[in-house]
Amino acid sequence: MVNINKEQKEIAVNQAWDHLFQRLNKDGLLPDEASGRPQHRSMPLTRMPSVSGKPQSRSVHTTVNLSIAATVAVCIMIGWFALRKTNPQDGTMLVLYNESHAPTLATMLEDGSIVYLSAQTSLTYPERFAEEKREVTLQGEAFFEINSQPERPFHIDTDLADVEVTGTSFKLKCDHGASFLLSVREGEVLVTQKSNHQTLTVKAGETALFDSNHIRLKKNTTGFDEFFTRIHFKDERLADMAAIINLHLDTHQLKVDPAVENRIITFTFVVNSHITETAELICQAMDLHLTQQDNLLYISNPE
Repeated sequence: MVNINKEQKEIAVNQAWDHLFQRLNKDGLLPDEASGRPQHRSMPLTRMPSVSGKPQSRSVHTTVNLSIAATVAVCIMIGWFALRKTNPQDGTMLVLYNESHAPTLATMLEDGSIVYLSAQTSLTYPERFAEEKREVTLQGEAFFEINSQPERPFHIDTDLADVEVTGTSFKLKCDHGASFLLSVREGEVLVTQKSNHQTLTVKAGETALFDSNHIRLKKNTTGFDEFFTRIHFKDERLADMAAIINLHLDTHQLKVDPAVENRIITFTFVVNSHITETAELICQAMDLHLTQQDNLLYISNPE
């Protein structure tokens, strides 16, 4: 998972500090350590100069120190507003990428939707969705379990088409603008071709394929089981991992104590494995305690 705003943050911070030093130099407020006369000094842009320590020269007056402090405060505010502009609170974009020859990579988005990524697939999504809609970008192949929110549609942007749903499950494949396939397991999916703006509704049991600029609709669906043989979790919340695993269990259920639900785990789940043994491995790896009562497996802190 990569924060794609990191470079923008660094640029904004550097610009703010550069503005600070230019202003101090212009006003003659940077003292020379040897003579006490104002003189520009170079300073690493990633480190904040101290404004609370003792003056470096006794000849610098208190009024000058106050001016420096005021200038620093103003420039810090400028830098803060620059960061707000390039990195809004609810607009941080993340990228999840599954490498080649890797098992399915699963993650739960903040709205409760689940995405299973095939190998060599990337998903770009916001840390938090907007209030009026949910938007992601897909390159490759994935299976989506979209949490139903009729008032807030879920949009998937691909090279060839825009996909819109409110709550459904489906497989989507898009290969660098060369081909497109959408196979719906439950619900309905609205597909709009970017080249000619043709719109098609794909229902459960149907598959839509793009052949050049033409859409073909078939009454059969391609396999979904390929996503659910081995499921890998990377830096996933323990509670989210348990919720996803529970979708693939017939008899048992995992439950996580709220005290440990935010613990982060990297783990590969084999769907047909014995769930009790799997839960024991998770607890051993995270130094947690497993309690079993009938078909409920409860993960908590050691007693």
